[in-house]
Amino acid sequence: MSENSSMSNSHVLQNRMNVSSLPLFLMFEQFWNHKQVGQLVSPFLVLMHQVVRASVPLMETACLQASQNAKSCKLSRLLADYLEIHIEEEQHHDVWILEDLGAAGLDEQDVLSLTPPASVASMVGAQYYWILHHHPVAHLGYIRLLEGNPPSMAHIERLKHASGLPDAVFRTYRLHGELDPDHLQEFDDMLDTLPLTDSQAELIATSAKCTANHFATCLAEIMTRIERSA
Repeated sequence: MSENSSMSNSHVLQNRMNVSSLPLFLMFEQFWNHKQVGQLVSPFLVLMHQVVRASVPLMETACLQASQNAKSCKLSRLLADYLEIHIEEEQHHDVWILEDLGAAGLDEQDVLSLTPPASVASMVGAQYYWILHHHPVAHLGYIRLLEGNPPSMAHIERLKHASGLPDAVFRTYRLHGELDPDHLQEFDDMLDTLPLTDSQAELIATSAKCTANHFATCLAEIMTRIERSA
């Protein structure tokens, strides 16, 4: 990677994301400090369900694409090996969030019948385009962005207090707060083993930036809906 040959892949990506993901971090700060934060919790978890239900299918698609070139390409082989493991780690998380939403009083079928907004479809759809029509390594930017900022237990307790929702609602959100730091370290260790070209490293960073921008839009849309309903 030409940005700095002495820096690891993960370090270079983190440096790029510190800049490109700043709008998302600022949006999260606005979101979680909103005066109606208690009313944002359930819509946020609905958003997370809409995103997470695509996680395993996306990784399966990327893994299949990588596997097709695994015999002749070291990058594809290492990518497929990582995705196979991560797919197992992420199984059923969408079902768990749906059950958590049930504990919040939302009907599971009502949640499933909601049409995901264009911002969610765009965030996920961009990944399918890059995976199928360019290179599945792009999907690493998406994974790194979504798993790179796990919630703290103090944050979850604050949301529970502000929303008045039962502890069961936060089961999966809490689980991600516990597991994602380990997943993040595993990700960085894996990324540092990949023989990336400059263009592939740029693709991963572009994927992360695209994901951050769409995610920020998703959060802004939730706030707008809550404010208009007040």
